[in-house]
Amino acid sequence: MTTPTTIPRQRITALAATVAAAVVLLAGCATTPASSSSTGGAIGTYRIPISDPGGDIDPLTAADYNAMLLTGLAQEGLISLNAKGALVPRLATSWKPSADGLTWTVDLRHGAEFNDGTPVTAKDVVSTFQAITAADSTSPGKSSFDGILKSVAVGSDDQTVTFTLDRPFSDFPRLLTGANTAILPAGYTPGNWLKHPVGAGQFVLDKYTPGQGAKFSKNPKYWDAKDVKVAGVELKVYADSQAELLAFQAGEIDRIDQTSEVAAAVKASDYTEVSSGYNKFDGIFLNVTAAPFTDPKVRQAVAWAIDRKGLVKNVYGGNAVVANDTVYFPDYPVQPQGLDQREKDTAKVAELLGGKTVSFDITTDNKLYGEVLQQQLNAVPGFKVGLKVLTSEQYYADGADSPWLNAPLTITNWAVRAPSQYISLIFTAGAAWNASHYSNPQLEATSAAYDKATDEATRQKLVNEIASTEWNDLAVIVPTFAKAKVLQNKRVHGQFPGALDFYTGYSFKGISITG
Repeated sequence: MTTPTTIPRQRITALAATVAAAVVLLAGCATTPASSSSTGGAIGTYRIPISDPGGDIDPLTAADYNAMLLTGLAQEGLISLNAKGALVPRLATSWKPSADGLTWTVDLRHGAEFNDGTPVTAKDVVSTFQAITAADSTSPGKSSFDGILKSVAVGSDDQTVTFTLDRPFSDFPRLLTGANTAILPAGYTPGNWLKHPVGAGQFVLDKYTPGQGAKFSKNPKYWDAKDVKVAGVELKVYADSQAELLAFQAGEIDRIDQTSEVAAAVKASDYTEVSSGYNKFDGIFLNVTAAPFTDPKVRQAVAWAIDRKGLVKNVYGGNAVVANDTVYFPDYPVQPQGLDQREKDTAKVAELLGGKTVSFDITTDNKLYGEVLQQQLNAVPGFKVGLKVLTSEQYYADGADSPWLNAPLTITNWAVRAPSQYISLIFTAGAAWNASHYSNPQLEATSAAYDKATDEATRQKLVNEIASTEWNDLAVIVPTFAKAKVLQNKRVHGQFPGALDFYTGYSFKGISITG
């Protein structure tokens, strides 16, 4: 089954441990299924297809999308993003920086409880973030806070939390929307969640059967339970995309990713087409220390040879928008200004290459993207491009020679992050995931200045400078930004408030089911 990527797999493969044993819930669970009288009139079960979860099924350490969905439905974070990229209060009701930008004070929602009836307090938040950021943490969420979050402590009372930073970071609240940041009770021990699936989210896990799926009921203790109109959620495991497609056609599940295979098999008008939230970009990483990409003109020629609209159509089935080689997603509040939009321009390619032909291989685990890009480049005079398609295990292999970090040209997906995080992770000398082997001290300094800035005019000026450097140096070509898009059973009504793959929070507010 194809599922949206929430965290780039190369950042999580080494972190995900193997589930030690099959577990069938839930005779001894501390929580109990919500009765029909406790659901406040909510009706219907929303049914989602998944693959059998891989790795840990634990809110702190889950790395696989399916495991994150399984744990996340029962969890609640401090903040989430809506479908337009705006911050939404969840367990936090407000957040405010200090004058120097080194401290953020977060106020918690009064009356919020975990599904076992325990109040959510500042101690729980402190314990959760200490677990995420500990030196020995195996949480995929840890990388978001490295070099940014210094410490976290209880504030002036048990409903206030103080986050102290290593450096000013104006986008810090956006980091609190990320994966693995849901709040767990103080003292929570990773690895025990399936035995005691505690959380402060909209649903309660009633039963999990490996190889089959999971059933959730509405959490009557959720702080805004009155606005949750769905009585439950069911996750159903399917072995492959064909089995999932047949289940969708039979009405056994309520949604399916809108792929070319699905489009060819079903009549779209029989369903509701739903699209919301940008969820990733597939970056074309050019190793600036490897020929032919030591020459910036060659890097620029590649960027001008790409048919970006063709990628949107042939790789994403229309579920993407054209990008312009910067890491600013379209829903980020500050957008670069003053850059020419790159598109296919064979005359400019010829000018940049000066009549020579350059040869190189595309290395990736994304076969479709690799094939389309190879065809596009080979159709432009001046390129002779091969293709090496690897398994994910081969592509993201550990070691100093890992292909995704060393091959001359690679295609790697990156989930949504704050823009300056990309600079610290993929544009900085010594960064663990700098597949381009690129660095620019001025870019780093400008990014740090942006993180410190708070007034709108200064932030816009700095974004323009950062984007201009990314656009001109071209260590990474960003041709598109992808969106989640599904077909949905017409018995489901309303719009999901956040991204369809729930990568910044799990919410069914506004969703109802009939029939």
